[in-house]
Amino acid sequence: MALVTSAVCDVLAEAGIEYVFGIPGGDTVRLYDALYDYRDKIKAILVRHEQGASCMADIYGRLTGKPAVLMGQGPFIASNGAFGIMEAFLSSSPMLVLTDTSEDRFALQGYYQNGTGNYGSIDLPNIFRGMSKYAAVASNPKEAVQAVQQAIKHSIAGRPGPAVVLFRHASLRGEPDPTARPRIFPSTGYLNVAKPAAQEADLGRAVQVLVTAKSPAIIAGNGVHVAKAYAELQELAELIGAPVATSYKGKRTFVETHPLALGMMGAMGQKAARTIVGEADALLFVGCKVQPATTSNESLDIVDPTRQRIVQIDIEPRNVGWSFPVELGLVGDAKVVLGQIVATATETLKGRDLGVAGRTSAVVERKKKLDFFDSPALSSDNVPIYPQRLVRELQENTDPATIFTLDAGANRVWVSHYLQTKQPGTIFCPGGIAGMGWSAPAALAAKLVYPDRPVVSISGDGGFAMTSHAISTAVQYGLPVTFVVQNNSLLGWIHSFQGERVIATQFIDTDFARLAESYGARGIRTDNPAEVKLALRDAAKSNRPTVIDVVIDQKQTLASLRGQSATVRVK
Repeated sequence: MALVTSAVCDVLAEAGIEYVFGIPGGDTVRLYDALYDYRDKIKAILVRHEQGASCMADIYGRLTGKPAVLMGQGPFIASNGAFGIMEAFLSSSPMLVLTDTSEDRFALQGYYQNGTGNYGSIDLPNIFRGMSKYAAVASNPKEAVQAVQQAIKHSIAGRPGPAVVLFRHASLRGEPDPTARPRIFPSTGYLNVAKPAAQEADLGRAVQVLVTAKSPAIIAGNGVHVAKAYAELQELAELIGAPVATSYKGKRTFVETHPLALGMMGAMGQKAARTIVGEADALLFVGCKVQPATTSNESLDIVDPTRQRIVQIDIEPRNVGWSFPVELGLVGDAKVVLGQIVATATETLKGRDLGVAGRTSAVVERKKKLDFFDSPALSSDNVPIYPQRLVRELQENTDPATIFTLDAGANRVWVSHYLQTKQPGTIFCPGGIAGMGWSAPAALAAKLVYPDRPVVSISGDGGFAMTSHAISTAVQYGLPVTFVVQNNSLLGWIHSFQGERVIATQFIDTDFARLAESYGARGIRTDNPAEVKLALRDAAKSNRPTVIDVVIDQKQTLASLRGQSATVRVK
């Protein structure tokens, strides 16, 4: 039998794990050493900070539906790396976290960095259990191998999420005993898990609600991304003539240039989405938890179960009927269940005309009257540039297949509201804990997954400063990502609510273009709308990591943000 570290790497390779993001430390150094012999199958990506590694693992899981590994020393994965683990947990991203308890042989004597949970140590097992689907502590070599197998299974089964293996000191030394029970079986058997489908008896009821409605509407959430159910969603919408709105995390599940697209709901979203969904007599929620942010803090003008018939599809039973009571809940994978509904509805509607063409035309006309993706600020030539105009330049001067990664803060308001998606699965955001600093490292992993597609990170100066070390990683691994920084030298989201009592929200002016150059990347700084177009096109052609530091009009940002987000509470 091979050394336990090689056996663990065998499991990773057998499961198709492609990337390990992290920083060697503690007992994981032994696993990194074993990975040296697997370089042709598994790529180890060194980062400057565990937060960056966790964000990379998070978006890798979102894009591929497979877990990547976040690996490093226990105390720092549980603290620095917790950022991306918590985001993955709340955003249903598969992730495999491999770390250690760092106790050496002195677990009961308060060894420094010790995380076993004994007196004199921190309690890493319970820290990880509070932010993951599964957390195992391996105490011997056989447990080390089996815990990794089970963690991979748990990360992708049902509603995906992060699964953690904590290695005790002795678990990564020696060889697993092949003769002793429990046996070690091939890893592939742990991964053969079918996606759940809805009960056949319920499909007819769901279809009747939708086809008998005079004005049905669909609200798509992050679960459509997780299931990659884009085609099924569009097919159903077109079949019954139902307009489609999305949650914040569901943005880009339905192409926003489609005639039936309503855009994003909530206070940051489109007025058309709030209005037309509110007028619907039947609602279908797909992979959407229906959180307060989606319904403008549970406004009955948008969702009201006393006047609207509600059907909800979710892979997690606890999400069904969580925020609002439903007439029918269908538990299953969004792609599978939507496919079932399309098949049932197609059979039910044979020879019937729901007036789909008329419904679609009516939606298009309503959107024109409700300023759908429109604002005079989009055409402003003001210097410094308005954030709305910056979004217009991004819209017009990037490839439709571009993958955008957003950040937290005011910058996401402009992008999520005004950037109209032309292809599904092209905008990704931190919507779980929704923390600053996610966008830049997430863009790196997106480029690893899709090396032939343009990738653009969009963040504010506050968030970009937190993880600007991603520039170094981009240079080191030759990842030509474009980093667009909306720079107003403010914590704009918080500052906008402070009025005259301004405190702790103003930064010094920082030239991120020069910072980029110090890392060996390209840097461009501008405050002029006319120059942004050239900067974006130049960055796309350069095939090098490029930071475009865009100085944003501070006064316009604050005034517009107050108007756009009047009903949003500071978090």
